[in-house]
Amino acid sequence: MWPILRVFRYTRRYPGLATSTIGFAVLATLMVIVFPGVTQRIIDDAIRGNHPDLIVPLTTCAVVAFLVQNLANGLRIVLNNTFEQKVIFDLRSDLYDHIQRLPLSWFDRRANGRYYDPGLGGRPLRLNAY
Repeated sequence: MWPILRVFRYTRRYPGLATSTIGFAVLATLMVIVFPGVTQRIIDDAIRGNHPDLIVPLTTCAVVAFLVQNLANGLRIVLNNTFEQKVIFDLRSDLYDHIQRLPLSWFDRRANGRYYDPGLGGRPLRLNAY
């Protein structure tokens, strides 16, 4: 849980992107509810209730809801990707700055040439670069 809380420190730097991403996600979700309701009204009120004049406005409402849902979903994806990239860049920049400020003795105490590769299932991969 602690590593997740550390990442939230970086997300607070971009409140507009975070709020926009959540807002567009909520909007896209709400538009999903509109389409079945409009379809029910077309069938119950316009067709069975013998009001053909309601078909065009209700169909227009359904098409607009569909377009708004897809537009909101597309914008959410673009904003979320931008948000993620900025947070990861800030995280990496801070990590790089921290590593640059470590004393040389810290590096001398560590074994050189030893790397862990997640592709090997966490087993140590020995590389002797020197």
